Amino acid sequence: MATRASVDAVIVGGGMAGVSVGYFLADSGASVALVEAEPTLAFHTTGRSAAQYLENYGDDVVRRLTAAGRPFFAEPPEQFCDSELWSPRPMMRVGGPELVETFHAEAAAAQVLVPSTEFLDAATALQRHPALRPELVAAAIYEPDAMDLDVAGLHQLFVRGLRHHGGAIHVSSPVVAVEPSGSRWRVTAGDLVIECGVVVNASGAWGDRVATMAGVEPIGLHALRRTAFVARISDQFDPSTWPLTDFESPEHGMEVYCKPESGGLLVSPADETPSDPCDARPEELDIALAIDRINTWTTLDVRSVSSSWAGLRTFTANRSLVAGFAPDAPGFFWLVGQGGYGIQTAPGLGRASSELIQSGSLPSDIADRGVTPGDLSADRPDLSGDLIAGH
Repeated sequence: MATRASVDAVIVGGGMAGVSVGYFLADSGASVALVEAEPTLAFHTTGRSAAQYLENYGDDVVRRLTAAGRPFFAEPPEQFCDSELWSPRPMMRVGGPELVETFHAEAAAAQVLVPSTEFLDAATALQRHPALRPELVAAAIYEPDAMDLDVAGLHQLFVRGLRHHGGAIHVSSPVVAVEPSGSRWRVTAGDLVIECGVVVNASGAWGDRVATMAGVEPIGLHALRRTAFVARISDQFDPSTWPLTDFESPEHGMEVYCKPESGGLLVSPADETPSDPCDARPEELDIALAIDRINTWTTLDVRSVSSSWAGLRTFTANRSLVAGFAPDAPGFFWLVGQGGYGIQTAPGLGRASSELIQSGSLPSDIADRGVTPGDLSADRPDLSGDLIAGH
């Protein structure tokens, strides 16, 4: 027999997007139920993130939302968090002679929002990452205030806070129906039937499927597989102080990136392989490609891998975030398209989404940064269509 409930908001998806908006909604006094298809939360993309806070990563809206979350990361609510959420890990983009002028211009542009951004010459870049091949490196862009993030710690903070404020979390509860119920919605998930005023579609790569189930026009999301692995490296290297390093070329953009990781070096070929929504798995060819590229750019001589994984990064066609009500379905709120930005934007985007749901406006500090509801609207014509290039 079905269990019935009535709440202000049902959130579909227990990844970072779902638990963050749930936390802020519940904190404001709304009644919240979160439903997750998997037996554990954060099973897919959230649990497979490279875990970085980068204020120079993404478009202007992403960067402003990321910056808006810095105070939360620096001083998280103590009652829900028992450790630091971040630790210093500078970021460096490396390129050859053909990118020197480009890097000069991009560093100057980045300084508008992130004044600490630096342009580095080859000698300084080699000091920051001594395994670089000096014959290939001509310049770099350096972000000294970037951070490693504790993804699990952040996710658990939101889960604890959501529950503390009365929110209910239901795992192993796949959504099988979303339908209007008068002026409200009825969500059937597992053995639950929940009436609500707002459905928050935070289901990542499955976002269009949930919308179709609800009779809402899909946005046209693009799920892209990204591969990562931990490479064993020689004991002659101590990577603990190395920055997260992207290696870039004019032809391919980001070719490969790496960062220190327990047991060696986390490496990714920055692949973007179109995929259906699924439990993504790494491909041997992508791993081999990344090893070849990292050995081309560095003297690490990577030969073996201790572990590997893959995740789906889901984008709209223009790679912009969506946090807004569907124009064709009152009460259906899209929270999708986070792509590779979902962890670093979670405090800012979760808070923004909560306020948009309840009042239609943005928190004053986020609005003061130049973000508008229109920047996040689900009613933008450029959200659908072919995916633009990028990483």
